[in-house]
Amino acid sequence: MITRRDFLKGAAITGTACLVSPFVSYGADNNGYDTVIRNGTVYDGTLARPRIADIGIRGDRIAAIGNNLGNAARMIDASGLIVTPGFIDGHNHADLTFKIFAKERADAASKIPSLAGNHNYAYQGVTTIVTGNCGLGYAKTDDFYEILTKVKFGSNVYHLAPHGAIRQELFGDHQPQKLTPQRLEAMRKRIAEEIEAGAVGMSCGLEYAPGSLTDTEELIELAKVVKKYNGVYVTHIRDLTGAIYRDGRIGVMEALKEAIEIGKKANVPVQISHIQINQPINKMTATPMIELITRARAEGVDITADAYPYDAGSSWMTMLTPAKYKTDKGIKEDYKNAKGRAELKGAVEETFTYLGPEKTMIISYPQRTHYEGKNIKEVADMEGKTPADMYVDMVCSNDAPQAIMQDQDMRNVKEFLMKNDSVFVISDGWTTIKDVGKPHPRCYGAYPKMIKMFAMDEKIMDLSAIVRAMTSLPAEKFRMTNRGKLDVGYFADITLIDLQKLGDHATYNNPHQYSTGVEYLFVNGFLSIDKGKVTNERGGRVSKREM
Repeated sequence: MITRRDFLKGAAITGTACLVSPFVSYGADNNGYDTVIRNGTVYDGTLARPRIADIGIRGDRIAAIGNNLGNAARMIDASGLIVTPGFIDGHNHADLTFKIFAKERADAASKIPSLAGNHNYAYQGVTTIVTGNCGLGYAKTDDFYEILTKVKFGSNVYHLAPHGAIRQELFGDHQPQKLTPQRLEAMRKRIAEEIEAGAVGMSCGLEYAPGSLTDTEELIELAKVVKKYNGVYVTHIRDLTGAIYRDGRIGVMEALKEAIEIGKKANVPVQISHIQINQPINKMTATPMIELITRARAEGVDITADAYPYDAGSSWMTMLTPAKYKTDKGIKEDYKNAKGRAELKGAVEETFTYLGPEKTMIISYPQRTHYEGKNIKEVADMEGKTPADMYVDMVCSNDAPQAIMQDQDMRNVKEFLMKNDSVFVISDGWTTIKDVGKPHPRCYGAYPKMIKMFAMDEKIMDLSAIVRAMTSLPAEKFRMTNRGKLDVGYFADITLIDLQKLGDHATYNNPHQYSTGVEYLFVNGFLSIDKGKVTNERGGRVSKREM
């Protein structure tokens, strides 16, 4: 058994000296395949040793795996390539991209190849995404799925019921902190409706409004509804920083404890979104957080987490100030007058003491597109203002900008991904329209970067473990039937990679660069990438909760 902590062996990465034992063909017993992938080095999504094998595809399924499967309508020689299950991005925000396309504009979206085909993820080897994260996105699963179906989206999509968006839908701009019994029942009903419509669970964004107003008891009661439907409670926890409270407690640890408490009291599976430690870090490390999760798992809590291989996050720029100032759309009107702006300025000046204005780069600001790609200090210098005044001016506008914040320590990022078998790989990105805006480079490169940095360059993780963290681990967590492994009867979501060509090329200043190295990509048997180039085939499906 290869563990995730083992160092990569050269033979396992190149596939040229793999241990190959006699491998008997199983599955279909005739040559009626649509495609046969021959002689690839198969990483099946588990910790099993890689092996040389053929894979036969019939329709949307893997029909056989073995040796010498014979001929097919399409033959692919995968000699020198690794063959893996299609990667699964368990934390994706593609639904926010589609927010700009109402149902009546779905036809327009279908005519934008990079959008409809989800090309920035296809080129990474991703075949399936989970949306509705951080309590954001489409409050109505059916509406989102209808748009995806009209677009004929290129990836499989599972959706989460977004707590914040549903709360906003029900209670509007005057959000209560403590729900009355009637309002709590309304929330229960709406969460149940979305899971019955196919959502695989509920997500929360407790650093965003209105999720930040929510108390633990409300979350426990709603998580009980999720449990009833065999769903998952997914949480962007309340505090991701190493901030030290007056009583000595550490912000991110207390937030993690709250998530564990919810898991225990609701007896529900818990998923910690993009586990990390943000500024102020205060010498906080990943170790005590990993130990806390390990203890909770030993006590019977089904708790896992996910992480991306970058030391910078991306969100609305309002994240640089406390929750009391914010709504789901930006800054509260009460803080847009002279007195409120002065208070807001003081709050962001405090943030700038540990996360300087040069560490936050604007990536999307439709009102002032000439600011995109520049950090707060650069914009302030352009306008002849102090960074704090410039920040207040921007977040108090009608559409607060989105930004990338260089707010993490890469040592912690690596520790989360290396030292916990219950952490899987995500991008926390979104579907892009090629060359529009300045998205985070993780939208284009998270999965190749993970393999290249951790397995090939630094050799700090075993490739089988990395593939598992990108495939079967998220599939099992979200109860995706017949996805996440290469096995007979599973959907033919398959990625073929040339490790010598593998690379992520997106940068913070030049993000719209597709990754390389994925030579072939199948989504439900449709060939989405052929010889390193996207095709016009889009095999993605909207996918619903499995009991």
